[in-house]
Amino acid sequence: MASVDPAYGQWLKADALYLRARPAGAGIWGDRGASLKAMSPFALRDDAAAEADRQALFLAGPLVRDRVLVPGQRRDLIGRAVQIIGDQLGYEQPRTVFVIGIDEGSSETVLTVIRSLA
Repeated sequence: MASVDPAYGQWLKADALYLRARPAGAGIWGDRGASLKAMSPFALRDDAAAEADRQALFLAGPLVRDRVLVPGQRRDLIGRAVQIIGDQLGYEQPRTVFVIGIDEGSSETVLTVIRSLA
């Protein structure tokens, strides 16, 4: 059996490092704004900071909550950013949305998503 380098083992056991990102204008919402706490697989702080900035920009709003019907059982989409295209309601061009809920049926799934208004 191969052994694990002790330094690597300690790194794996270490507490997570946290950082914060605030989009421009976030202060106008006071305590009514949304916050998101997420773990990421990024090992480098710069990569994690770039992802935090990307998510903060997406969540800066204004946001729209939609329900979208998609074929198949798509429980795998919860918590993911996906692109959706449709024939109405602003989805005529591909839109990136974040899936926050699902209602899965036997042959189709209703996704609850948020997306930017613009």
